[in-house]
Amino acid sequence: MATEDSPDDVAAHWVARLDRRPLTEQEQHALQDWLQADIRHKGAFLRSQAIWQAADRAKAFYTPTRALPYSTRQPNRRAFVSSAVAASLCALFVPGKTGEASTRYATSKNILLCPKTKEKQLILDCYSQAEERSDSTRIIFGRAFVSGTERVINTTTLKFVLNGSLLLSRGANYESGIVTSGTAWVKGYGLSEHKTLSSGEEITLTPQGKLHFSYLDPETLSRLTAWTKGQVSLDTETISEAADIFNRYNQKQLVPSFRLADFRLSGMFDLNRPDIFAMAVKTVLHAAIHEDASHIYLEHVHFIPAHIQRL
Repeated sequence: MATEDSPDDVAAHWVARLDRRPLTEQEQHALQDWLQADIRHKGAFLRSQAIWQAADRAKAFYTPTRALPYSTRQPNRRAFVSSAVAASLCALFVPGKTGEASTRYATSKNILLCPKTKEKQLILDCYSQAEERSDSTRIIFGRAFVSGTERVINTTTLKFVLNGSLLLSRGANYESGIVTSGTAWVKGYGLSEHKTLSSGEEITLTPQGKLHFSYLDPETLSRLTAWTKGQVSLDTETISEAADIFNRYNQKQLVPSFRLADFRLSGMFDLNRPDIFAMAVKTVLHAAIHEDASHIYLEHVHFIPAHIQRL
């Protein structure tokens, strides 16, 4: 069973504390010291943020706004929606102040590949919203992957000019951008001059209104962007945490038993195939599987081989 001092538990503690209230200066230093002490701490912190965001995204997605009304349909069971289908399911054309129409995209339990052009590509994660114009992209909420040449990307407080690809996240009280290839210059909140970011560099606007810069190794970048290919890279996640990830993208929900929840299983899996993940759990952990129309139940069995460690 996971111990109290495991990276995931410590990360979850910090994310929950950040959501409740601003950190004191002493706590902020303690958090930065912990993040820099071990590269795995950064990954655990990012995963905890992603899990925490999922609930906030779902709630914010249904919050009434002043945008023009539009209807939504039940999402496809597959994690990905093609760009052609996306245009009919999730796009809203809104006239801009200059008369130029913009296209607003919104997702629920799906990943959206927006129409691609020579200048840009936008991939929108589940429970996210973005708006596109001919010369710029605005991230309204959630997580998005953008690639392009001289492409302007805006959040609430930050402006990027991109020559490469960028992973962006925007929540209720924070924003972050990670350059995954090429370069991007950024200007905005607290920056008197633009700053150039290279591949692996991240800028984060914390809930305390401070800018933080960090570097992510290629392995972490690969894990964080796996969803753009319809995959999930599991490493330190428990079965319970993995189920939460799959359940965000699929109508059929994984339900691990309490006694199985703290085991861990590593590997690369298709986000839209929870049944394949369930079979891996059955094979590796000798679990039992039971299904109904809406659920896949993963049950603990009494015999666990000696070489399988419960963390």
